[in-house]
Amino acid sequence: MDVDLFKIDFKFIKILFLSIILGSQFTDVFASDHREIDNRPKIDPKVLIKQTTVLIENDKSDTGSGVIVKKEGDIYNVLTAAHVVCNRTNQFVETEEFNLKTADDYWHSNLDGADLKVICPPILMELPEKNYCSPGMNSRYPWPIDLAILKFRSEKKYMVAKKQGSIRRLGKDVYVAGYPFSEEGEFFIRESEGTVDIPPSSITDTCKGYGLRYIVPTEIGMSGGGVWSKKGKLVGIHGYREVSRDNNFVLGSRGSHGTGIHLPYWKQMVDPFDPSQGFPEILQKTKDKENVAALISRARSYINISKSSSINNNPLLGKGESFLILESLKKAQKLDPKQPLIPALIAQVYIRKFENVEQKKEYSAGQKREYLIEALNNINKAIRLYNPLFLEKTMSYDGSFEKIRAYIHFKYGEFINNNKSIFSYQDAIEDIDVRLSAKPDDVAAWKDKAKYHFYAGQLNAAYQSLIKASILAPKDPSIVIDMGIVLYNIKDYKNACKEFNRANILIEKGFRKQGDYGAFAKDYNQQKDRITPYKEYLGC
Repeated sequence: MDVDLFKIDFKFIKILFLSIILGSQFTDVFASDHREIDNRPKIDPKVLIKQTTVLIENDKSDTGSGVIVKKEGDIYNVLTAAHVVCNRTNQFVETEEFNLKTADDYWHSNLDGADLKVICPPILMELPEKNYCSPGMNSRYPWPIDLAILKFRSEKKYMVAKKQGSIRRLGKDVYVAGYPFSEEGEFFIRESEGTVDIPPSSITDTCKGYGLRYIVPTEIGMSGGGVWSKKGKLVGIHGYREVSRDNNFVLGSRGSHGTGIHLPYWKQMVDPFDPSQGFPEILQKTKDKENVAALISRARSYINISKSSSINNNPLLGKGESFLILESLKKAQKLDPKQPLIPALIAQVYIRKFENVEQKKEYSAGQKREYLIEALNNINKAIRLYNPLFLEKTMSYDGSFEKIRAYIHFKYGEFINNNKSIFSYQDAIEDIDVRLSAKPDDVAAWKDKAKYHFYAGQLNAAYQSLIKASILAPKDPSIVIDMGIVLYNIKDYKNACKEFNRANILIEKGFRKQGDYGAFAKDYNQQKDRITPYKEYLGC
């Protein structure tokens, strides 16, 4: 036996003895400081978010939102999206047309001495060589960053947002807050469903600063509102709802992504509170070295097709775009082979490629099957990277990758279209259950589960999933229509008619609130088209 193991370290004992004696003298001091910190008033993050979010109204455009980010005497600075308050052809803005409502329901305008002032970024006359924007985005957002400052004067005291640097890890949830137009001036906080992309480090690797992407049911009126951490710290400004591909499946849809500007991009400006000065010259230069986050952001901008009417009318992913996306993602994969998001995005590209050729006869069944196999292999790789088989699932895992795998299994079952399809539908159900066990309030996942049960011939289970979805989203007419379709298929025509009529009422209410134009109006029209043949056949 090694006797050295039992030697006594007298120096260590001496230090321990002194620390015990001296420590007792400071116990009261530390305890007092701790109690003082604990006694400080703690603010509920959602209360802070509401108190710092404002409604911006302009007679000539849609309403928007903003966030109070600074107070100088009686002057408050609001950070918002440039497209909410800035003229697209002229840097100078007629500020007297704006009204601003704070959380106390008080309207601030020039008529009451609020001295509203808008400071916009410079309009770009020439585009930089390195440009991640589509032509449609460049014309719609002609600034280097889609952010502006609105200043107003008030003797009232308002809270200022707590600002945070960045989102550092994959899978972090966020809140997006603002004043949705459909809610007639009421404030709402929406929670993200699924992972939030890690944005590039520099604005030069984005289109107009849009590097944050999250799955959140945003809508008109929330532009310019904050993207917040769960602790109530501002991490970005929401810009718009990216438009996903349309799909005409019997049940549900796969949703769309919200897009925001990461707060550090705003801080990279010469003077964040005077956007008209733009960015330092060093940021305008093209960087030679590509980084993972920039490559991922570029791929995302194509996978979730950006806001442009010419693109929305033809939402297919072209061969050239597919090549560019896969090239970017494969470069990123070489730089960071352990990043699970990269194979997950590659899987989505192959899903999109399959969808593009699904109905085209010039493609062989073998080519179509190959796209699905590539999609499945890559999403399996993403799941293995995030949760290795020999480890328990991480606490932060939200099952979003299984949600993608469920869709691939569903598409494969639909593709083979034989008696073996049922096994693929069952795989899809098992996958979506993983997502729902981690995120039971994911409406889209419940709608997906209903669709998978429906195709598997399990109509009662499909109906039960839709009931779950309708409880979470009672104003969504697509869910009610799906319930009517299920009832129609079990030959309960009377109750099917009731559901179709109920959906029609929800659609009409939606049109009254949202208007006849825009992405949501398009959604309502699509839902109305789904009802028509059933109502005509049943005579509802």
